[in-house]
Amino acid sequence: MVDLTLFHNTPGNYPLFDRLNSRTGRFACYFMEWTCWYNSRITLRLLGHYRLFQLYKKDPDQAFREKEISMPRAYILHYRSSHIVKYFISRVMSFIYSIGTLGRHQYMPVEIETFNGALINEHSHILETFLNHADHDFTSAFHIAMEQINALIFGSPDCPPKTFSPTILVQFRKDYHIYQQDFYSSNTYNHSEINIQPTIKEGAKGKEKGIFSKKQILIILDLQAQTGGNFEKIDFSKTNRFEGLAALLHAFNGKSEDSWIEELNNYKTKGLYTFHSQGELRQLIADLTNIAAYYRKAGFRSIVTLADKKIRELERYKKDT
Repeated sequence: MVDLTLFHNTPGNYPLFDRLNSRTGRFACYFMEWTCWYNSRITLRLLGHYRLFQLYKKDPDQAFREKEISMPRAYILHYRSSHIVKYFISRVMSFIYSIGTLGRHQYMPVEIETFNGALINEHSHILETFLNHADHDFTSAFHIAMEQINALIFGSPDCPPKTFSPTILVQFRKDYHIYQQDFYSSNTYNHSEINIQPTIKEGAKGKEKGIFSKKQILIILDLQAQTGGNFEKIDFSKTNRFEGLAALLHAFNGKSEDSWIEELNNYKTKGLYTFHSQGELRQLIADLTNIAAYYRKAGFRSIVTLADKKIRELERYKKDT
């Protein structure tokens, strides 16, 4: 089942928006594809591929083709065959839109269509992985895909996409398989642990596999302060301490002090466990589950107990989707 709140820019009710995104009929999906609805946002582009893939699998001929090639790969090849036409239409509409607005605004669908071209060609492994696992757990597959899109396609100045090699991509497939084993055995969402990047340099955003994120480290320190010892709790209201905290936290995972100060500022007016959507709630539960798994293996029962308790509290807010 698709959690439509994943496509909300801000918390709130979007009845018409959700009604369109929930359509699964052949005519509705293809109509929204060719009228560029799925090209209005990157997140909707993933939803569009998921909807079209579901329709593609219903084709009677696919049962025969699947013996030679996996269904997601067959879908991607099929989609490539018509993408040049869709891109041409977007370019024409962009030209007309530019004339109508006297060049003041850019036609967004053509930009997303350009991104889509990279997704189905240079980075088709991201889309293939997403389609492979979206049926089992759309939310986890969606978060993993968005992390990879940000890291591989857009990247950052410190981690340009060109530094990725085939060796790294092969390692990703191996790591992802391990993730799946963990998922089925423990029924948890460990996608926050999966993020493929080259060696992270100073200031890089994102994280290596097996390395806690900045938020996870702050959660660990918060849990540590609750164990009953003399460990002090971080007071996010005391911004004058952020510089010293950032220097200390930089030593934890190598992230730049500026990025740590930015992370600390995020929690001046909200708690570490605040969420505004079901997607954010699931991500928070995934972060805590990941922390508990590492601390459980290491034998730190007090931290595990607190993490499990927090997970149970958060589980009460989950809605059936």
